Amino acid sequence: MIPTIAAAAETLGLALRGGFHPTQDDAVPPMPDGTPTATLLLLGWTGPTHWPAFTTTPEYRDGTPDPLDRWSRRVVGALAEAFGAMPLFPFGGPDFLPFLRLAQRAEPVHPSPIGLLIHPDWGLWHNWRGALAFSTRLALPPFEPCPSPCATCATRPCTAHPDIDDARRACPIGTAYSPAQFAFHRAAFLRTHPIAPH
Repeated sequence: MIPTIAAAAETLGLALRGGFHPTQDDAVPPMPDGTPTATLLLLGWTGPTHWPAFTTTPEYRDGTPDPLDRWSRRVVGALAEAFGAMPLFPFGGPDFLPFLRLAQRAEPVHPSPIGLLIHPDWGLWHNWRGALAFSTRLALPPFEPCPSPCATCATRPCTAHPDIDDARRACPIGTAYSPAQFAFHRAAFLRTHPIAPH
């Protein structure tokens, strides 16, 4: 079933970012009928791969606020309906799920010196758009841990830049977003985290 879900996610512009079987300590919400979530699969973007698919969507083109969040709700919701899962999202609080902690249970990502989670292949250029919660325990591929690439980075060029965007670009791991994708994410960040004037 996992390969089928991964293929369906790719057709919608998402990558399956791994999964795990939650315990009570993971604080994953129960299913609508009150039973515990038995399997959680995370979905997101990996590097610049999925940006072109998003730019063809109505949400990107309609000029109304929060296009990426609205698109995420639509496509993750569609996957949930197709596979009998409950959709979960890293936005729309105030009861935000601990997605960064959950991600570390699902795939080999590690905290970097600048606080962002680094992936051994995609570096600092990736994100999570949602998750699928299942009441059944799906068979998952074995989790293959690997050390953080930061552990063997001798110079840590990211730490030489006070601006987080410059720090991300300095990292030698992964492929940076295109200028258009970078500008989109930067603008979205500034709308929710305005920089105070000096």
